[in-house]
Amino acid sequence: MAIMAIVCVAFLMGCNKSAKEGENAPGDSKDGKAPAAESLEVTGGSESASEDDTASEGLGLMTNTWKKTPITVSPKGAKANILDYAQAFCGKYNSYEPNKKILKYLADPKAYDVEAEVYSIDSDVANGYISSNLWTEIDRFTTMCYWNRKNGHSLVGAFMINGSENTKPESAFMFYDYDPKTNIMTPDTDVCQVVEKVALNKDFEDYALELPKEGKDIIVKLYSDNGADGYDITEMTLKWTGDTFTLVAG
Repeated sequence: MAIMAIVCVAFLMGCNKSAKEGENAPGDSKDGKAPAAESLEVTGGSESASEDDTASEGLGLMTNTWKKTPITVSPKGAKANILDYAQAFCGKYNSYEPNKKILKYLADPKAYDVEAEVYSIDSDVANGYISSNLWTEIDRFTTMCYWNRKNGHSLVGAFMINGSENTKPESAFMFYDYDPKTNIMTPDTDVCQVVEKVALNKDFEDYALELPKEGKDIIVKLYSDNGADGYDITEMTLKWTGDTFTLVAG
């Protein structure tokens, strides 16, 4: 996918969210635009040869297998929160660098020093949100959040961008249904299809998701080349219904 940035991987004590935006498409280098991207397929690279293999392997593993791979959560308290979901998801897919950074942060949050690190963490347990953003010239990040469902389950969402200066960036989103009785996150392909219908619109060159840190809705940003070395942005809102999302008529 060709994208450039909005730096976003939330909700009702686990979901109160909304969104923001940027001029370039997510995944683009800061001073230029990347080629168009392709849904959940792996097509990208990263900044260095050594990191390229690791990053591609990470998103490749996720995008190729996540729909068939439930994840076990180990809550540290009576009820799972965003830190538990992030620990489980990033632990499962730990070859992607932004996920590694979340794991490093979770291992000892008090030791995290933003001035000494080469990445930033935004952790908001009350709003069910966490993100990891690498300090690079191109976007490489993971954002996660969750929503409380009417049936007592939770919907857990993750969105990642692995930008590249010279090749097509990668992007991917995943949604899971978490059952507190089994502590299992099961891939929710129904929600994924709802989001795909909006985000993977072939009339646009690219997309990005803003998972909500405040409020409950997902903002989908759709990018089209404006012919002036930039992108025009069309925003669509996926409104939370208490179980899934519905597109708000514009």
